Amino acid sequence: MSKLMKSKIFTFLILAIFFTGCTVTDVEPFADATVELRRAIIESGAVTAETMIVADKTKTSSTEKSDADKFLEVWQDRVKLLDVLLGYSDALAGVAAAGAEAGQTTEMLGNSVMKLADIVPGTGSAVEAGVQLGQILVRTGIQIKTHRDLGQAVGEALPALTEIAKYLEADLNDLRLLYVKASQDIENELYNTYGKRESDRNKLLAKRDEFRDLMFNSLNDTNIEQLKKIEELLAFMEPEHQEYEQKYVEIMQKRTSTVNMFNKAKVGIRAWIQAHEELKLAIEQNRRPNVRLILVTAQEIKDTVDRIRKQ
Repeated sequence: MSKLMKSKIFTFLILAIFFTGCTVTDVEPFADATVELRRAIIESGAVTAETMIVADKTKTSSTEKSDADKFLEVWQDRVKLLDVLLGYSDALAGVAAAGAEAGQTTEMLGNSVMKLADIVPGTGSAVEAGVQLGQILVRTGIQIKTHRDLGQAVGEALPALTEIAKYLEADLNDLRLLYVKASQDIENELYNTYGKRESDRNKLLAKRDEFRDLMFNSLNDTNIEQLKKIEELLAFMEPEHQEYEQKYVEIMQKRTSTVNMFNKAKVGIRAWIQAHEELKLAIEQNRRPNVRLILVTAQEIKDTVDRIRKQ
């Protein structure tokens, strides 16, 4: 082997070692997926608030907080928790992209996690949870800084982030119940408007069936005339009945879609935690994290929001 060839091989090995040592896992897909999930869940809250406001208009005025106000208060707190997840993923992507020494990256990530304690809700309905989560984040940030490996630091953050996810899931259940109550209020108002005439129509339908049965046994002019009058009344009532049916179906479809949307949001939160668990392994193995389920769920939420707005 010539000296020139040996020199080229030696140079290649040195460069390979150098670049292998400096390669950092691309965490950007995880951060981007977090952005998409946050945006989708916020959209789901917005479309739900629209229904809540409509429901409140069906009620008489009261000095108590409306259901829409209660929803928005809780929702704003939960958006702050989503901001914690987003802030964490951004910080993680930032320190990974910085390509600093291992000790520096964990120091940077730990400091970022500690700062996230300022984002969690400190007032309103989530004040107690906010204080607890804030303390957890500060404690977690301190613990992260003791590590000298980014993968281990990510693993250290998992319990705190899982705790936040648990709060989000529980609140999504509460918000779903608030929404269903508002939807039922709209349904009740619809019945108050159309219920009396729908009841009269059902009586006429029963009477029509009764006369039809009689006609099989005794066909006479009186029965025929009575049946004709009933058919005329039913024809007169049909447009209003169709209007009621259409509005009722719309309420039910929107309720089904919105409940499904809340369920998808919970799936999205779980997918985020699952992806974060997998992220530790991805960093250790120096490969891209798998965020497909987060992105798929976020798109499903957005598609459901679009369907609800068109209903």
